[in-house]
Amino acid sequence: MRNFTGALLGLTLLATSLPAQAANVICAYDPAGKSGDYFKILEDYALEAQGWGVEVEVKAYTDEETAAKDYEAGKCNGVVATGVRLQRFNRFPTTIEAIGALPTYDHLRYTINDLQKYSPPNLRKGEHETAAIMPIGAVYLFVRDRNTDTVGELAGKRIATMDYDKAAPVMVDGIGAIMVPADLGSIGPKFNNGDVDACYVSAPAYAPFELHRGLGTAGGVIKYPIAQATMQLLIRHSAFPEDFAKKSRTYFYGKFDTILGLVKQAEKEIPSSKWIEITGTEDFDDMFLGVRLELRDKHGAYDGTMLKAMRKKRCAIDSSRPECVEKKE
Repeated sequence: MRNFTGALLGLTLLATSLPAQAANVICAYDPAGKSGDYFKILEDYALEAQGWGVEVEVKAYTDEETAAKDYEAGKCNGVVATGVRLQRFNRFPTTIEAIGALPTYDHLRYTINDLQKYSPPNLRKGEHETAAIMPIGAVYLFVRDRNTDTVGELAGKRIATMDYDKAAPVMVDGIGAIMVPADLGSIGPKFNNGDVDACYVSAPAYAPFELHRGLGTAGGVIKYPIAQATMQLLIRHSAFPEDFAKKSRTYFYGKFDTILGLVKQAEKEIPSSKWIEITGTEDFDDMFLGVRLELRDKHGAYDGTMLKAMRKKRCAIDSSRPECVEKKE
Protein backbone atom coordinates (compact mmCIF):
# COMPACT_ATOMS: atom_id res chain seq x y z
CA MET A 1 0.00 0.00 0.00
CA ARG A 2 2.84 2.33 0.91
CA ASN A 3 4.47 1.70 -2.49
CA PHE A 4 1.17 2.26 -4.32
CA THR A 5 0.54 5.52 -2.46
CA GLY A 6 4.05 6.72 -3.22
CA ALA A 7 3.70 5.89 -6.89
CA LEU A 8 0.34 7.66 -7.07
CA LEU A 9 1.80 10.74 -5.37
CA GLY A 10 4.73 10.71 -7.80
CA LEU A 11 2.40 10.60 -10.81
CA THR A 12 0.33 13.44 -9.39
CA LEU A 13 3.41 15.60 -8.86
CA LEU A 14 4.60 14.80 -12.40
CA ALA A 15 1.25 15.72 -13.92
CA THR A 16 1.08 19.03 -12.08
CA SER A 17 4.64 19.90 -13.09
CA LEU A 18 4.06 19.32 -16.82
CA PRO A 19 3.41 22.51 -18.81
CA ALA A 20 -0.13 23.03 -20.08
CA GLN A 21 -0.64 22.26 -23.75
CA ALA A 22 0.06 25.41 -25.73
CA ALA A 23 -2.86 26.83 -27.66
CA ASN A 24 -2.70 27.01 -31.43
CA VAL A 25 -2.66 30.70 -32.27
CA ILE A 26 -4.69 31.88 -35.25
CA CYS A 27 -3.68 35.26 -36.68
CA ALA A 28 -7.06 36.64 -37.70
CA TYR A 29 -7.59 39.68 -39.89
CA ASP A 30 -10.64 41.80 -39.18
CA PRO A 31 -10.62 45.49 -40.17
CA ALA A 32 -12.50 46.26 -36.96
CA GLY A 33 -10.13 44.22 -34.79
CA LYS A 34 -11.54 42.57 -31.68
CA SER A 35 -14.85 44.40 -32.08
CA GLY A 36 -15.38 43.05 -35.61
CA ASP A 37 -18.07 40.56 -36.58
CA TYR A 38 -15.60 38.05 -38.01
CA PHE A 39 -13.41 38.13 -34.92
CA LYS A 40 -16.47 37.39 -32.78
CA ILE A 41 -17.36 34.47 -35.06
CA LEU A 42 -13.85 33.13 -34.58
CA GLU A 43 -14.10 33.45 -30.80
CA ASP A 44 -17.19 31.22 -30.91
CA TYR A 45 -15.23 28.85 -33.14
CA ALA A 46 -12.43 28.67 -30.57
CA LEU A 47 -14.96 27.58 -27.94
CA GLU A 48 -16.30 24.93 -30.31
CA ALA A 49 -12.77 23.65 -30.93
CA GLN A 50 -12.37 23.01 -27.22
CA GLY A 51 -15.05 20.34 -27.60
CA TRP A 52 -12.81 18.69 -30.19
CA GLY A 53 -9.96 18.68 -27.69
CA VAL A 54 -8.06 21.53 -29.35
CA GLU A 55 -7.08 24.81 -27.69
CA VAL A 56 -7.28 27.72 -30.11
CA GLU A 57 -6.29 31.29 -29.37
CA VAL A 58 -7.51 33.93 -31.83
CA LYS A 59 -5.25 36.96 -32.20
CA ALA A 60 -6.78 40.02 -33.86
CA TYR A 61 -5.03 41.91 -36.66
CA THR A 62 -6.28 45.05 -38.36
CA ASP A 63 -3.62 44.75 -41.07
CA GLU A 64 -4.13 41.77 -43.34
CA GLU A 65 -0.62 41.60 -44.75
CA THR A 66 0.91 41.50 -41.27
CA ALA A 67 -1.36 38.60 -40.29
CA ALA A 68 -0.31 36.63 -43.37
CA LYS A 69 3.38 37.37 -42.85
CA ASP A 70 3.24 36.34 -39.19
CA TYR A 71 1.66 33.04 -40.23
CA GLU A 72 4.32 32.50 -42.87
CA ALA A 73 7.02 33.27 -40.28
CA GLY A 74 5.63 30.61 -37.94
CA LYS A 75 4.31 33.01 -35.31
CA CYS A 76 0.92 31.32 -35.55
CA ASN A 77 -0.38 27.98 -36.82
CA GLY A 78 -3.42 29.44 -38.55
CA VAL A 79 -4.35 32.61 -40.38
CA VAL A 80 -7.66 34.15 -41.41
CA ALA A 81 -7.42 36.45 -44.42
CA THR A 82 -9.09 37.08 -47.75
CA GLY A 83 -8.68 34.42 -50.39
CA VAL A 84 -6.74 36.75 -52.65
CA ARG A 85 -4.19 37.36 -49.88
CA LEU A 86 -3.70 33.60 -49.49
CA GLN A 87 -3.25 32.87 -53.23
CA ARG A 88 0.43 32.06 -52.81
CA PHE A 89 -0.27 29.16 -50.46
CA ASN A 90 -2.81 27.23 -52.57
CA ARG A 91 -4.44 28.37 -55.79
CA PHE A 92 -7.24 25.80 -55.70
CA PRO A 93 -9.42 27.15 -52.83
CA THR A 94 -8.51 30.78 -53.50
CA THR A 95 -9.69 30.50 -57.11
CA ILE A 96 -13.20 30.58 -55.65
CA GLU A 97 -12.71 34.35 -55.76
CA ALA A 98 -12.01 34.31 -59.51
CA ILE A 99 -13.39 37.35 -61.26
CA GLY A 100 -16.97 36.84 -62.45
CA ALA A 101 -16.92 33.13 -61.59
CA LEU A 102 -19.80 33.03 -59.09
CA PRO A 103 -22.60 35.48 -59.96
CA THR A 104 -24.78 34.87 -56.88
CA TYR A 105 -24.61 33.74 -53.27
CA ASP A 106 -26.31 30.47 -54.23
CA HIS A 107 -23.43 29.78 -56.61
CA LEU A 108 -21.03 30.43 -53.75
CA ARG A 109 -22.95 28.24 -51.30
CA TYR A 110 -23.06 25.25 -53.65
CA THR A 111 -19.40 25.62 -54.54
CA ILE A 112 -18.24 25.71 -50.91
CA ASN A 113 -20.40 22.69 -50.16
CA ASP A 114 -18.87 20.77 -53.06
CA LEU A 115 -15.39 21.78 -51.95
CA GLN A 116 -15.76 20.32 -48.50
CA LYS A 117 -17.50 17.18 -49.79
CA TYR A 118 -15.50 16.28 -52.86
CA SER A 119 -12.19 18.14 -52.86
CA PRO A 120 -10.39 17.57 -49.52
CA PRO A 121 -7.03 16.57 -51.14
CA ASN A 122 -7.03 19.79 -53.16
CA LEU A 123 -7.50 21.81 -49.99
CA ARG A 124 -4.11 20.69 -48.68
CA LYS A 125 -0.84 21.79 -50.26
CA GLY A 126 2.45 21.20 -48.55
CA GLU A 127 2.08 22.02 -44.87
CA HIS A 128 -1.00 24.20 -45.42
CA GLU A 129 -4.67 23.21 -45.39
CA THR A 130 -7.79 25.30 -45.91
CA ALA A 131 -9.98 24.80 -42.85
CA ALA A 132 -12.79 27.28 -43.58
CA ILE A 133 -14.24 29.49 -46.30
CA MET A 134 -16.55 32.29 -45.16
CA PRO A 135 -18.51 34.72 -47.35
CA ILE A 136 -17.70 38.40 -46.97
CA GLY A 137 -19.82 39.60 -49.83
CA ALA A 138 -20.03 40.13 -53.54
CA VAL A 139 -17.45 42.63 -54.75
CA TYR A 140 -18.97 45.67 -56.42
CA LEU A 141 -17.50 48.56 -58.36
CA PHE A 142 -17.92 51.89 -56.56
CA VAL A 143 -17.73 54.87 -58.94
CA ARG A 144 -17.61 58.59 -58.22
CA ASP A 145 -19.67 59.27 -61.36
CA ARG A 146 -22.75 57.08 -61.67
CA ASN A 147 -22.78 57.64 -65.44
CA THR A 148 -19.77 55.31 -65.60
CA ASP A 149 -21.75 52.10 -65.83
CA THR A 150 -20.37 50.17 -68.84
CA VAL A 151 -17.06 48.48 -69.59
CA GLY A 152 -16.31 51.01 -72.33
CA GLU A 153 -16.86 53.97 -70.03
CA LEU A 154 -14.25 52.66 -67.60
CA ALA A 155 -11.48 53.27 -70.14
CA GLY A 156 -9.11 55.96 -68.91
CA LYS A 157 -10.55 55.92 -65.39
CA ARG A 158 -8.25 55.64 -62.39
CA ILE A 159 -9.14 52.52 -60.40
CA ALA A 160 -7.77 51.70 -56.96
CA THR A 161 -6.25 48.28 -57.56
CA MET A 162 -4.98 45.74 -55.05
CA ASP A 163 -1.74 44.99 -56.85
CA TYR A 164 -1.05 41.83 -54.83
CA ASP A 165 -4.14 40.38 -56.51
CA LYS A 166 -2.87 39.02 -59.83
CA ALA A 167 -6.32 39.29 -61.41
CA ALA A 168 -6.88 42.98 -60.74
CA PRO A 169 -4.08 44.45 -62.90
CA VAL A 170 -5.10 42.19 -65.79
CA MET A 171 -8.72 43.34 -65.50
CA VAL A 172 -7.82 47.03 -65.24
CA ASP A 173 -5.41 46.84 -68.15
CA GLY A 174 -7.95 44.91 -70.23
CA ILE A 175 -10.56 47.65 -70.00
CA GLY A 176 -8.04 50.41 -70.69
CA ALA A 177 -8.25 51.90 -67.22
CA ILE A 178 -5.38 53.25 -65.11
CA MET A 179 -4.21 51.16 -62.17
CA VAL A 180 -3.57 53.01 -58.91
CA PRO A 181 -1.90 50.60 -56.41
CA ALA A 182 -3.81 50.18 -53.15
CA ASP A 183 -4.54 47.73 -50.35
CA LEU A 184 -7.42 47.31 -47.93
CA GLY A 185 -5.96 50.01 -45.71
CA SER A 186 -5.63 52.67 -48.41
CA ILE A 187 -8.44 51.91 -50.83
CA GLY A 188 -11.00 53.93 -48.83
CA PRO A 189 -8.94 57.12 -48.46
CA LYS A 190 -7.91 57.06 -52.13
CA PHE A 191 -11.56 56.80 -53.24
CA ASN A 192 -12.90 59.30 -50.72
CA ASN A 193 -10.22 61.90 -51.48
CA GLY A 194 -10.76 61.71 -55.22
CA ASP A 195 -7.37 60.16 -55.96
CA VAL A 196 -9.20 57.51 -57.99
CA ASP A 197 -12.41 57.41 -59.99
CA ALA A 198 -13.44 53.95 -58.85
CA CYS A 199 -12.66 51.17 -56.40
CA TYR A 200 -13.96 47.67 -55.83
CA VAL A 201 -14.93 46.23 -52.43
CA SER A 202 -17.75 44.24 -50.86
CA ALA A 203 -20.56 45.90 -48.89
CA PRO A 204 -19.15 45.21 -45.38
CA ALA A 205 -16.40 47.75 -46.24
CA TYR A 206 -18.91 50.52 -47.02
CA ALA A 207 -19.43 51.80 -43.47
CA PRO A 208 -15.96 51.30 -41.90
CA PHE A 209 -14.24 52.75 -44.99
CA GLU A 210 -16.75 55.66 -45.05
CA LEU A 211 -17.26 55.21 -48.79
CA HIS A 212 -20.36 57.42 -48.69
CA ARG A 213 -17.89 60.30 -48.74
CA GLY A 214 -16.41 59.17 -52.03
CA LEU A 215 -19.80 58.49 -53.57
CA GLY A 216 -21.05 61.95 -52.65
CA THR A 217 -24.14 63.00 -54.58
CA ALA A 218 -22.91 61.96 -58.03
CA GLY A 219 -21.51 58.48 -57.38
CA GLY A 220 -22.98 55.02 -57.28
CA VAL A 221 -22.42 51.28 -56.93
CA ILE A 222 -22.73 49.09 -60.03
CA LYS A 223 -25.02 46.26 -58.97
CA TYR A 224 -23.25 43.45 -60.77
CA PRO A 225 -20.81 41.30 -58.80
CA ILE A 226 -17.20 41.39 -59.93
CA ALA A 227 -16.33 38.45 -57.68
CA GLN A 228 -17.24 36.74 -54.42
CA ALA A 229 -14.89 37.81 -51.64
CA THR A 230 -14.18 35.30 -48.91
CA MET A 231 -12.34 35.02 -45.63
CA GLN A 232 -10.42 31.77 -45.51
CA LEU A 233 -8.84 29.96 -42.58
CA LEU A 234 -5.54 28.38 -43.48
CA ILE A 235 -3.80 26.14 -40.95
CA ARG A 236 -0.49 24.35 -40.62
CA HIS A 237 -2.11 20.92 -40.56
CA SER A 238 0.70 19.14 -38.69
CA ALA A 239 -0.05 21.29 -35.64
CA PHE A 240 -3.61 20.00 -35.38
CA PRO A 241 -5.29 16.58 -35.11
CA GLU A 242 -5.73 14.87 -38.49
CA ASP A 243 -9.52 15.35 -38.57
CA PHE A 244 -9.46 18.95 -37.32
CA ALA A 245 -9.65 20.68 -40.72
CA LYS A 246 -12.66 18.58 -41.78
CA LYS A 247 -14.50 19.37 -38.53
CA SER A 248 -13.62 23.02 -39.00
CA ARG A 249 -14.92 23.18 -42.58
CA THR A 250 -18.15 21.45 -41.56
CA TYR A 251 -18.62 23.87 -38.66
CA PHE A 252 -18.17 26.97 -40.82
CA TYR A 253 -20.39 25.64 -43.61
CA GLY A 254 -23.10 25.28 -40.98
CA LYS A 255 -22.62 28.98 -40.22
CA PHE A 256 -22.85 30.05 -43.88
CA ASP A 257 -26.32 31.59 -43.64
CA THR A 258 -25.52 33.35 -40.36
CA ILE A 259 -22.38 34.91 -41.80
CA LEU A 260 -24.11 35.74 -45.09
CA GLY A 261 -26.77 37.54 -43.03
CA LEU A 262 -24.09 39.99 -41.90
CA VAL A 263 -23.18 40.63 -45.54
CA LYS A 264 -26.77 41.20 -46.62
CA GLN A 265 -27.31 43.58 -43.72
CA ALA A 266 -24.27 45.57 -44.86
CA GLU A 267 -25.68 45.70 -48.39
CA LYS A 268 -28.91 47.14 -47.01
CA GLU A 269 -26.92 49.95 -45.39
CA ILE A 270 -25.99 51.26 -48.83
CA PRO A 271 -28.83 53.65 -49.80
CA SER A 272 -31.06 52.21 -52.51
CA SER A 273 -30.58 55.39 -54.53
CA LYS A 274 -26.87 54.59 -54.84
CA TRP A 275 -27.26 51.24 -56.55
CA ILE A 276 -26.82 51.35 -60.34
CA GLU A 277 -28.87 48.70 -62.13
CA ILE A 278 -27.44 47.57 -65.47
CA THR A 279 -29.40 45.72 -68.13
CA GLY A 280 -26.74 44.42 -70.51
CA THR A 281 -24.16 42.27 -68.75
CA GLU A 282 -22.64 40.57 -71.80
CA ASP A 283 -19.69 42.97 -71.99
CA PHE A 284 -18.88 42.39 -68.34
CA ASP A 285 -19.22 38.60 -68.72
CA ASP A 286 -16.94 38.57 -71.79
CA MET A 287 -14.36 40.71 -69.98
CA PHE A 288 -14.51 38.49 -66.89
CA LEU A 289 -14.05 35.32 -68.97
CA GLY A 290 -11.07 36.80 -70.79
CA VAL A 291 -9.40 37.73 -67.52
CA ARG A 292 -9.98 34.27 -66.03
CA LEU A 293 -8.48 32.55 -69.07
CA GLU A 294 -5.44 34.82 -69.06
CA LEU A 295 -4.92 34.33 -65.32
CA ARG A 296 -5.15 30.56 -65.83
CA ASP A 297 -2.99 30.24 -68.93
CA LYS A 298 -0.41 33.03 -68.73
CA HIS A 299 -0.03 33.92 -65.06
CA GLY A 300 -0.87 30.67 -63.26
CA ALA A 301 -2.93 32.58 -60.70
CA TYR A 302 -6.13 30.55 -61.15
CA ASP A 303 -6.50 26.81 -60.82
CA GLY A 304 -7.99 25.27 -63.98
CA THR A 305 -9.77 22.44 -62.15
CA MET A 306 -11.51 24.92 -59.89
CA LEU A 307 -12.49 27.16 -62.82
CA LYS A 308 -14.01 24.19 -64.62
CA ALA A 309 -16.00 23.19 -61.53
CA MET A 310 -17.42 26.72 -61.21
CA ARG A 311 -18.30 26.85 -64.91
CA LYS A 312 -20.26 23.62 -64.46
CA LYS A 313 -22.01 25.15 -61.47
CA ARG A 314 -23.01 28.24 -63.48
CA CYS A 315 -24.33 26.06 -66.29
CA ALA A 316 -26.23 23.81 -63.90
CA ILE A 317 -28.09 26.87 -62.67
CA ASP A 318 -28.46 28.53 -66.09
CA SER A 319 -27.80 26.28 -69.09
CA SER A 320 -28.58 29.11 -71.56
CA ARG A 321 -25.23 30.80 -70.90
CA PRO A 322 -23.05 30.81 -74.07
CA GLU A 323 -20.13 29.39 -72.13
CA CYS A 324 -22.07 26.17 -71.57
CA VAL A 325 -21.59 25.39 -75.26
CA GLU A 326 -18.14 26.94 -75.70
CA LYS A 327 -16.61 25.24 -72.62
CA LYS A 328 -13.44 27.37 -72.64
CA GLU A 329 -12.87 26.70 -68.97
